[in-house]
Amino acid sequence: MRSAANFKFGGSDFNDFSGIVCSQRALPLPYMLYRMLVKRSIGVAIVLFWCLMNIFLIKRQLGAPPPVITVRSTEKITENIEEWWGVFYRGEKIGYASQTITPKLKGYKLHDQSVLNLNLLGTVQPATTRLEMEANEDWILENFEFELSSKEIRFTARGRVNDRTLRLELDSAGHKSTREITLSQAPYLLAALKPYVVTQQLETGKKFFFSTFDPATLSQQVTTVVIEGREQIRTGGRTEPAIKLRQSFRGISVVSWVDGQGRTLKEESPAGLSLVQQSAEDAKAASSRAVSLDIVAQTSIPVAKAIADPQSRAELKLKLSGINLANFSLSGGRQRLSDAGLEIRREDPQQLSARSIPIRDARMTSYLQPTPFLQADHPSIRALATKILNGETNSYRAAVKIKDWVYKEIAKQPTVSIPNALEVLQTKRGDCNEHTVLFNALARAAGIPAKTVVGIVYLRGAFYYHAWSEIWLSEWISIDSVLNQFPSDVTHVKFLEGEIDRQLDILQLIGNLKIEVL
Repeated sequence: MRSAANFKFGGSDFNDFSGIVCSQRALPLPYMLYRMLVKRSIGVAIVLFWCLMNIFLIKRQLGAPPPVITVRSTEKITENIEEWWGVFYRGEKIGYASQTITPKLKGYKLHDQSVLNLNLLGTVQPATTRLEMEANEDWILENFEFELSSKEIRFTARGRVNDRTLRLELDSAGHKSTREITLSQAPYLLAALKPYVVTQQLETGKKFFFSTFDPATLSQQVTTVVIEGREQIRTGGRTEPAIKLRQSFRGISVVSWVDGQGRTLKEESPAGLSLVQQSAEDAKAASSRAVSLDIVAQTSIPVAKAIADPQSRAELKLKLSGINLANFSLSGGRQRLSDAGLEIRREDPQQLSARSIPIRDARMTSYLQPTPFLQADHPSIRALATKILNGETNSYRAAVKIKDWVYKEIAKQPTVSIPNALEVLQTKRGDCNEHTVLFNALARAAGIPAKTVVGIVYLRGAFYYHAWSEIWLSEWISIDSVLNQFPSDVTHVKFLEGEIDRQLDILQLIGNLKIEVL
């Protein structure tokens, strides 16, 4: 694990990594954890995810949109099905999860929970998730309630499906909001896969496509399940025959081994996370060792050549490998991708023609609007933006004032949360995700177009997953409120932009991305 000695970065001294690199929502591991837990294997496995992300049908991976199957369950569940798993990260137990399916008069109820202890930057962060769902007899989602709670936050999302409309109620930091989403297809409760897939002709290579909904990203997607064959698998001191399945979503694959009834015996992700079937007693039993593996350090990307004084550099050249570069937004603005590598040039915001605020440009409308997690129109956000600006109307100077306020007032602390501007304003703490979402909300409230970008940043011999902002003055320019940089130094490598639904694609990097400093 990388140490946390004192170092200087962004013009300030830090004695640890807290808040500088993301503790994981831009850092994909916790999301992957949630993804595995809330969609348990093939069960709930792929339907609802982090009560947070997706609207993109994996066209990049599948070409033209595939036909989405309609599930007609050939076997009705008549008794309760209860499953328990230990949750492990690279072999170390970090918590447990369980799932119960209960038949009702015309359909099913599902209860899903997880209890996790995540070591983020040397601090163990407890987090729990709870998911209650109901589906009809064909496993089509009727309603759900999802809750994520940690030391600092509690987020709840409720949803009810009426024909092709999903009505959502969100509750975070005491702020309640509603939203309606038009669904392209009826979303399935993927516990449907348990009774469905194992009753089909399971030829190796056979594929299934399911329309699913992520209550956390508040979006719809297509998930693919591929039959990879039959194997003998050892769990709980015994060897059992199992069906091996690969679930793919957003370019990420999770491998599951299920028995003839569709019960998950084991599940693995490329990020080193795994679920192993256990008794309730064994699953809830704490590990004999403290949680020692730091997720942030474990998912960093080391480089052989050090980058001295990143803030003084005008440009940086990198060679990226191990991933499909075409899947990411690597060219544009200050970045240029070519066969020779990726070149990043630092911007000079003082050379731009800063406009007066509020900026009025039809092209920027979407970057000024509020979203469910970025409440730029909330009275508290608007009042704070007005106070910070204190009459300033120049967009460049206004952006500096907002950055300075967020940097000084928000404590740098790794946080397990769904980034939410109002919640950050209330708790006044967080990592890169929390700083970014609050900065963007304040900027939009002030009339400055702002968006979240996600990628990596360099720190002492390695790149770490990170989130920061871009604002539009007369063109887009990077700004990092957690590192107090405007513009961001050239080691900020942008891969994606957008809110949670887009940020999931960063998961494709974990364990795959290789970097050479040229």
